[in-house]
This record gives sequence, C-alpha cells and structure tokens, in this order.
Amino acid sequence: MLGRMARRVRDLSTRGVVLVCFVFIVVSLPIAGHADEAIKLFDINAQPLSEALMAFGAQTGAIVMASSELTTGKISKPVTGQLTPQEALSRMLEGTGLKFETSPNGAILIVRASPPGR
Repeated sequence: MLGRMARRVRDLSTRGVVLVCFVFIVVSLPIAGHADEAIKLFDINAQPLSEALMAFGAQTGAIVMASSELTTGKISKPVTGQLTPQEALSRMLEGTGLKFETSPNGAILIVRASPPGR
C-alpha cells in the first residue's frame, strides 16, 4: 500500500501539483507531546527530497506536508543513526534552503528558511 501511495504522490508531483501532501497515520509515535523526545533509528539515503520526506514519514509515522514547488530538484542529505525525529529532519534538509515547522496538531510543514541575516 505504501508503495502504491508513493507512486501516486510521485505521479501527482510530476504533473505540477502545487501542494503535495505526504500523509502518514501516526502509528509509531506514542503521544504527539512526547514524540519530540523519542530516539529512533534512521536509515534514509540521499535522494530526491520528496522521496526522503516520504521515507521519514514512514519511519516515524509523522504527517509531513510540503509543496512540490519547494521540493522539486532538491536532494536530501543522508540520515542514519539514532536520532530524534527533529535532528533527523534537520540533517535531511541541510543545504536545501528549507526548514520544518510543527503545526499545533503535530503535522510537520516544510517551508522556506529565512536567508541568513534576516
């Protein structure tokens, strides 16, 4: 099912859909308030950012949303080892000009990072 969903999202993003949502039901994070502290084992290769975000969602159970305008043409940094989800996502986004924010409902939003000095 996850492979089918990934292909569908990939197909949508190649058709120029402005907003691509990577939605995964929270299955592995115990409680949203404590999820920030949980250490997880990550093994995500460098790859197109949209695919890396899907892998992150699959490994954490987090809901990750990003615009295809932001992710197209960007490659993630590899993330391996035991890290918090926040550490893993920060490493993944290094050098992309993007950052993440967590919404009040716990969803992770990928947004543009402010240029240095602002």
